[in-house]
Amino acid sequence: MKALLPLVTSALIAISGPSMAQEVTLRVHHFLPPTAFPATDMVVHWCETIKTRSEGRIACQIYPAMQLGGTPAQLIDQARDGIADAVFTVPSYQPGGYLRSEVFELPFIAGTEPVTAMAMYEYVTKHVPDEYKGVRPLWVAVGDPSVLHFKAEPLKTVAEMQGTKIRSPGRYGAIALEQVGAIPVQLPANAITESLSRGVIDGVMIPWSAVRMLNMDEEVNAHSVFPPGRRPFTSSIAMFLISESTYDRLPADLQAVIDEASGLEASRHMSEIYRQKGIEDQEAAKARGAKVHVIGEDQYAEWVKRMDVVRQRWIEEVDRSGADGAALYDTATALIKKFENQ
Repeated sequence: MKALLPLVTSALIAISGPSMAQEVTLRVHHFLPPTAFPATDMVVHWCETIKTRSEGRIACQIYPAMQLGGTPAQLIDQARDGIADAVFTVPSYQPGGYLRSEVFELPFIAGTEPVTAMAMYEYVTKHVPDEYKGVRPLWVAVGDPSVLHFKAEPLKTVAEMQGTKIRSPGRYGAIALEQVGAIPVQLPANAITESLSRGVIDGVMIPWSAVRMLNMDEEVNAHSVFPPGRRPFTSSIAMFLISESTYDRLPADLQAVIDEASGLEASRHMSEIYRQKGIEDQEAAKARGAKVHVIGEDQYAEWVKRMDVVRQRWIEEVDRSGADGAALYDTATALIKKFENQ
């Protein structure tokens, strides 16, 4: 594959026309089905935006569902290595690969989806840029908060979590579920619905916005949610990144087009899409008669208390990697508060 990269590069960035206008086609790779709303409302929307703003000088050739090969965990490396020019992915799919960024997935740290997205964008671009050497984060998309979904009855107390097999949202989500007695199960998103049907798992910790997208509404009819207005258990963090070498080869005016379509405002916009989809899916569940239990304040406090060990484990792991975990944790929480107050 690497032997072909010079040919790929020449094909992607070509100069044509008497004015030597540079015509660019970006190969965009992601793991979602082409009809999933993040693929259409975020990735396609961004590509259409840069095409319009560049007056057609930049276009995207989108490869959904891992059509260029590999696994979701390899997407950022594919952008770094030149197999793709840009990727949409979840960094924590590569366990430990983006450890310092995982702080935003720790329990009960996040704010609203747009607030958390803007905080994380500033964090990854200004405070941990070395974690993304070879690629350039363009925007962050924070999913609506993960909640618990079950087949028949919602769980109401921490005691009821004991021994339940729950599909976990990421590495630290799994550690967090262990603190309330659950048995975390690691599964790719496309295996969740079948695993629920077959009884491989008892439930799933996942955002509302994934329920209909994954056809889970056919399998789950009971939902345990945390109190509204409180910090969520965890949120899934997706990112859109471009290869640094691809970006550097662009002329300054086309770099400016990409920059203007990206950054804080794009992160806010993409995460607002997630927020609205989450609201729609929760209302759809209620409309079809699903049982939705709001976890009580006393039980919420118990969940929060049990999560101190998760935060401390992340800090210790970051310390071992050579950074100051406590300082980065404080930076992340301060950024969330900063954007909450704007």
